[in-house]
Amino acid sequence: MTDQTAQPDNAGSQSAAGKVSRRSLFRAAGVGAAVVGGGSFLEACSSGIKGAASSSTSSASASSGSSTSGATSSKEITIGWIHPITGSLSSFGYPDSWVTQQIMATSAYKNGFKIGGSTYKVNIKSYDSQSSVTMAGTLAKQAIQSDNVDLLFASSTPETVNAVASQAETLGTPLICSNVPWESWYANLGGNPTPGKSTFKPKWTVMYFLGAEHLVECFIPMWNRIGKQYGNNHVVAAAFPNDADGNAFRAVFPPIAKGAGYTIDLSTAYADGLTNYTSMISQFKSAGADFFTNVPLPPDFSTMWKQALQQNFRPKLATVAKVLLFPTDAYSMGSEAYNIATDSWWVPSLPWTSSFTGQTCQQLADLYTSAGLGQPSANISNYTLFEIAHQALTSVNDPHNKEEVAAALFKVNLPQAVAGPINYTSSKNPAPGVANTPPVGIQWQKGTKYKLEAKVVDNTLLPQAKITGDLLPTFK
Repeated sequence: MTDQTAQPDNAGSQSAAGKVSRRSLFRAAGVGAAVVGGGSFLEACSSGIKGAASSSTSSASASSGSSTSGATSSKEITIGWIHPITGSLSSFGYPDSWVTQQIMATSAYKNGFKIGGSTYKVNIKSYDSQSSVTMAGTLAKQAIQSDNVDLLFASSTPETVNAVASQAETLGTPLICSNVPWESWYANLGGNPTPGKSTFKPKWTVMYFLGAEHLVECFIPMWNRIGKQYGNNHVVAAAFPNDADGNAFRAVFPPIAKGAGYTIDLSTAYADGLTNYTSMISQFKSAGADFFTNVPLPPDFSTMWKQALQQNFRPKLATVAKVLLFPTDAYSMGSEAYNIATDSWWVPSLPWTSSFTGQTCQQLADLYTSAGLGQPSANISNYTLFEIAHQALTSVNDPHNKEEVAAALFKVNLPQAVAGPINYTSSKNPAPGVANTPPVGIQWQKGTKYKLEAKVVDNTLLPQAKITGDLLPTFK
């Protein structure tokens, strides 16, 4: 594995010993590395390091079981985590090995789960989706049918999560999802995300994250503020691809923006991987749009934005979703990312705490940086996958009974969690199995310690977060 650690500008003066690679994090967490389904495979056990030679190193003995029973009748629980460690979405999975390290150091996971008078060792298996929809679905089948996991996690964009959720619902395995707009996740399972019509209840899967509506509601206050300072024609150029996120945003953004006095100038729904954006850039220039928004795959945005600058499309404020969420993506674009704004569903200044240790968001962020991983990532919030799993699994009689575990997921209520309060029983949830964690607005600005630094510039939807910078125009 290569070390993708994001270092400050002065990183070159640091010794090699001061850097932390993914492999060293695996070892620190008591983790052996092997390969599953062609992807990176991580197995963390509360009893320590297991063998790394093959996927058969799990300490939980496998059995065929029935559709409602898990991997084994032994006192072990196996949780599988499908997420993008490599490929175009790898920045989403970048913090995940560190999160696993933190989790395995908690007494709950290190000492095992107390269930029905017994203690169950907990094994974590991590599967690399390679940022591929096909691979994500294949790995979900493998985890359920061959590796006999008791519970699954899936995180980071519909390209990973939706394929896993479909398999979990079809094959009958409890699943917790994160980092996917709830409308994309819900519609994929057959639900109607239209307000008032979201009554469909999945049987096996729950999720926590924001919705597409939160993003436009996050962006509008920033458009208003820049418009008040520099002029506002209330036209927003929007480039939405023909994929799960793009389709959800195309349905959600225009009516909410219209209610705030904005017109969304939509591009044609384009295919992921498009390399020539000239026609849509010309459209946006003709519309004279003061603002720009989109929800592309990260590599697509880099290409699109470079062409926009070359063709002199320079909006007063660019507010993007799904891209520039993490330091690694911002660094790769360099000065082209200056003063582009996006959303963040987790920042260090939030007052949430770990339900295991009481650690604050700021303390976790400081640990992340001190480990040599650079600026904190919003996906430190994946910690809460494990918090939900713990509450659900410790509330059942038999953690290998998948139907019992799935039912327990829908009863989880965590007043404190690293991602924020999670309550699947709340009548305020937009749909069954959905817990929303709204975002703040952040902007990538030229930094001092780092080339670009994420500044919290708007907390309209999450006033608990501290403002750390002034909102600047992308172009005047």
